[in-house]
Amino acid sequence: MSFQHIFFIKLLLFSSLYAALDIKSVKEQPTVRLMNAVHGIVLMPIVGLGTGGYGSPNGSGGQYWGPEQGHNASVSWLKMGGRRIDSSGDYASCDGIGTGWITSGVPRSEIFITSKVDPAGYNQTLAEFAGILKSLQTTYVDLLLIHWPGAQPGKSDKPIPSCKEGQATWTDCRIQTWRALETIFNLKQVRAIGVSNYEVNHLLEIFNLNSTLPSVNQVEFHPYWHEDELLDFCQKHNITFNSYSSVGCPDHATKLGPTWNPIPDLRTHPSVVAIATKHEKSSAQVILRWHWQQGIIINPRTRDPTHMMENMSIFDFELDHQDMMTLAYLNHPMSKICGDPRLIL
Repeated sequence: MSFQHIFFIKLLLFSSLYAALDIKSVKEQPTVRLMNAVHGIVLMPIVGLGTGGYGSPNGSGGQYWGPEQGHNASVSWLKMGGRRIDSSGDYASCDGIGTGWITSGVPRSEIFITSKVDPAGYNQTLAEFAGILKSLQTTYVDLLLIHWPGAQPGKSDKPIPSCKEGQATWTDCRIQTWRALETIFNLKQVRAIGVSNYEVNHLLEIFNLNSTLPSVNQVEFHPYWHEDELLDFCQKHNITFNSYSSVGCPDHATKLGPTWNPIPDLRTHPSVVAIATKHEKSSAQVILRWHWQQGIIINPRTRDPTHMMENMSIFDFELDHQDMMTLAYLNHPMSKICGDPRLIL
């Protein structure tokens, strides 16, 4: 089946459900209900704040996010009504998220915090999670994900965990780490568990455990890179699909230059600009709306309060079928920003 056929069918199926979708709100922020591995009713805000930067403190590689940047962005986001923050134990901004939500004055019970752990094995995961709770200054997180299915060959500077030593694949590490997430879940230190950067083959390992299924799969997804077959698989199994780098990560992509993509800043693509002008919205709002009309929740990263408000204001207009198709076919072959989990065995 062709890429065009898959996208068209998926678009029709979601469009038929879109008007009747049960969207609730937390402090006026629309949410979706997580399924699978959850305690009770867990509502996840559709728009979150990404807090993982690609840049270094010296300014190379893109925008830098350290504790100060994480703190200030979290305070601004929460004060203006944002209610979901996406973090990770290995983001330099993590400590700032902890101080930021406290400074905001918003009750912890009203905030949805996601964090992530490495696929480092059972005991290592429990230890890493304890550190995350300390950094975030909380007794629980709302959603805990396995950050990656392993290290891409030749791309990681982290030490190889003991669960991978002597192993040709990361399978044992992934299974041990998932079992650790189940333990944390059963202790009610998290409200939901899931994965990030998992391809179908990685997800099937969890299915084969006859275990709880992930509630969320967070992956890179934007008009320059979208794995529609993976999206379809997750939605068929009630795994909420969560996009990161939703606007194409322009601060980092522009550093990659025209050899990566002729128009590295997705927001400036003439077709995106034309659709934005048509709807009297910003380019970023159009791109984020394209995600949501496919049932995808998003974590755009920004430190700019104006952009934060724009990111939350995508529910008062609708893209038509031609808009959706145009955005889906901006770029072939597609350009990926982050590592490629398809190469991780």
